[in-house]
Amino acid sequence: MTWAVVVSAVGVAVATASSYQQAQSAKAQAKYQQQVAYNNSIIAQQNAADVRDRGKRDKEEHRDRIAQSKGSVKGDQAALGFLIDDPGSTNVDLLADIAEAGALDLKKIEENTAAEERRALIQGDNFVAQAGLYGLKASAQNAGLAAGGTLLSGAGNVFKAGKSAGYKWAGGAGSTTAPTTSPKGA
Repeated sequence: MTWAVVVSAVGVAVATASSYQQAQSAKAQAKYQQQVAYNNSIIAQQNAADVRDRGKRDKEEHRDRIAQSKGSVKGDQAALGFLIDDPGSTNVDLLADIAEAGALDLKKIEENTAAEERRALIQGDNFVAQAGLYGLKASAQNAGLAAGGTLLSGAGNVFKAGKSAGYKWAGGAGSTTAPTTSPKGA
């Protein structure tokens, strides 16, 4: 055998092993990315729960501030000698305005909390979808098929190298028997 055939055959073996390793590596990477995406979806769910809890806490704190404001106004007005709960008085109107403004603030807190929670849940759903895509990518990687394809294309190159070196293969191109003649000039 000539060096061209030997080098070509070794090159095919190395390329085949490399193709196998690359496919295995791509599969492992896709599985890793799939797990990262699943973990991110769990974190997004936790973020949504945190947003919900924070929204409840913010509403409770705001209700307390409203009550403190109303109490402060009542105390100030009483200290000035005004009747606090006299219907039709400015004090009752002022307390009603504080309550109305507080209710609007509470509604805004609810809306912001719901929007932020929704964003976190959608992000979690997107991570689950992304994990599914990575799972498909991992399952599509076939190291044996990649190595086989490299081996087949490389075998053609070895055959061409042998043919150009003057080897004649017994039984035609598909035979697996050794060459019947030595290369030209050997």
